Amino acid sequence: MIQPRRYFVVKGKGLSRISELMAFNNALRNAGIHNVNLVPVSSILPPDIEEEQPHPLPPGSVVFVVMSERRLKGPAKISTGISWAHGKPHGYVIEFHMGNSSLHTHTSLEEMWEEIRSERNLTLDKPRYLTEELEVPEGYYGSVVVALVFSKIDFLK
Repeated sequence: MIQPRRYFVVKGKGLSRISELMAFNNALRNAGIHNVNLVPVSSILPPDIEEEQPHPLPPGSVVFVVMSERRLKGPAKISTGISWAHGKPHGYVIEFHMGNSSLHTHTSLEEMWEEIRSERNLTLDKPRYLTEELEVPEGYYGSVVVALVFSKIDFLK
């Protein structure tokens, strides 16, 4: 079993004339997390986890992330985002993948928090938000990504 101890949050956007996958790779590069192997996980924060500033990770590392991402061929405006809050008995992270603007994404995340608060017995701090948006020109593929990156993990017995 492993337990995250630290995390940071990043965002990025990218364009490509070649493919959605290349646009995604360019968004990861823009976010600073393109040289690692990303493993998506669900959205629970341990109660004692600490946030830190984004920093480079060793190339080739296997890194656990809670990630929100959107890809589309232009012309289009796309957005994605996450929101996170520390809490007890644990914190929480939510993602929204279908935005067409940062405002739309932020509003949707707020609505998701309302549902979480009404359905779960959590004591949460005030949520924080990070969104990314991109105007994708005609003839291009675009990608936006926001990720909560677990940067320090303890191995438990």
